[in-house]
Amino acid sequence: MRALLPITLLLLTGLELPAQAQQTTTAEIAPNETLRVGFQTASPILARRTPDGGVSGVAVDVGKFIAERLGVEYVPVVYANQEAYSRSFGKGEWDMVIGVRSSLTDPSPDFMIADAMYIAAPGRDFANASSVDTAGTRVGVSRGGGSDKFLSEALKSAQVVRVPGGVPNAIEALRSGAVDVWAANPVTLQEIEDALPGSRVVPGAWTTGRYAASLPSGRSVAAHGTLADIVNEAKRSGVVQRSIDRAGFKGVYVAPE
Repeated sequence: MRALLPITLLLLTGLELPAQAQQTTTAEIAPNETLRVGFQTASPILARRTPDGGVSGVAVDVGKFIAERLGVEYVPVVYANQEAYSRSFGKGEWDMVIGVRSSLTDPSPDFMIADAMYIAAPGRDFANASSVDTAGTRVGVSRGGGSDKFLSEALKSAQVVRVPGGVPNAIEALRSGAVDVWAANPVTLQEIEDALPGSRVVPGAWTTGRYAASLPSGRSVAAHGTLADIVNEAKRSGVVQRSIDRAGFKGVYVAPE
């Protein structure tokens, strides 16, 4: 019997290790037993304000799911536009952030993808996305956003015009003639087209927008691994698809694993 005691203790200790590791990782991701999730509402593909002043959208649903799996309280940290969102990095305002993959450091696996396209101002006509990159064409982008970062490097002849983010600002830039096209995801472009008579989505995509989550710099490999596992679970379990369906998005899809 005495000979069995060390083996029994070893087995019990081994069973405790995964739970202890999970607790340690959770404490690293959500040190105050809450998960403060940062995202912005200027891009409706991620989230938007509701009539009662709350927020809803894919970023909210994914953030809540991750908090639930970690066993902590979900706390939204909402930014009104891309600039405010970008300035938040490195300031300790959130424990996790959700946004365009290209804007993130050490992003999780993608949870959602959508074609990035252009919408032409009333009276402007372009055959396809490739025809936009010509001398004299002014391409409006949300300052500091994924479109800004990508197109500032990708466009060779067209001029990038940076505008504070948000659908109303995009509409005004197109209406006033400040830009010839606006670059964004299909959800934003649909809202612009509905609100601006004569505007038209240009056929073809200039890239595929990818959306992911990220932890602040300096988190451990284990913490990033835990986040990746939960994001993949959100895709497999249908959380992301149901959120896309509730929002009624077109041209937006669950990212493949």
